[in-house]
Amino acid sequence: MEEKAPGRRRGSKNYSKEFRAMVVAQANDPARSIAEVAHEHSLNANMIARWRRAHERRQSTTQVQPTETFIPVQLPVPAQVTSSLIVECGAVRVRFDGPLDLGVLRTVLATLRSAS
Repeated sequence: MEEKAPGRRRGSKNYSKEFRAMVVAQANDPARSIAEVAHEHSLNANMIARWRRAHERRQSTTQVQPTETFIPVQLPVPAQVTSSLIVECGAVRVRFDGPLDLGVLRTVLATLRSAS
């Protein structure tokens, strides 16, 4: 008595993965139609179309989908803003060069106001 593969009906045609891959490759050829390939191998065109869809699904799941990719961005270093400020009050002149410290400016202005 002939043993059958589990899950397969007796008498059904079971095609190897290699054969299916070959037929799918032929059917994917843009110069050939599925009907032509089916006729050549005495197969149903719907079965070949099903094999193609299954092959495409396997290909899409086996290909690694790219994750988010970050591109390094070089930002220019902000230029130091140099400032020059001259405060005159009567005969007193105070000059500030470079980055301005508001606390120092308030102290100098308060001192100049009280002196005048």
